[in-house]
Amino acid sequence: MLMRPLDYAAIRSQIPIRRVLDLLDWEPISRCGSQWRGNCPCCGPNASPSDRHSRFSVHVSRNVFQCFRCRARGNQLDLWAAATGDPLYRATLDLCRHLGIRPITLPNPQPQNNS
Repeated sequence: MLMRPLDYAAIRSQIPIRRVLDLLDWEPISRCGSQWRGNCPCCGPNASPSDRHSRFSVHVSRNVFQCFRCRARGNQLDLWAAATGDPLYRATLDLCRHLGIRPITLPNPQPQNNS
């Protein structure tokens, strides 16, 4: 089965990072405007609580995150992929399913006529 390419930009425009954080049951430890800090949802259970404390930063108005421990970083789709351990394509489809959003695909490229 041929997988159609996803329009990641269009999908990102429909999903604020706050919705991903809600799905991950993530709560900030501190907030300073749009910059929130807390425990990293990507580091997993192997990190001790003191090691995870406030090493995760998310800018909710820019829809970006970074963990200074595990080095995960990116946008809301990258966050879901890092937290679930799935490749980006599969994680994006899974996130759309969880949020009830129809995945947006790019149009199929037209075959070139070489005549």
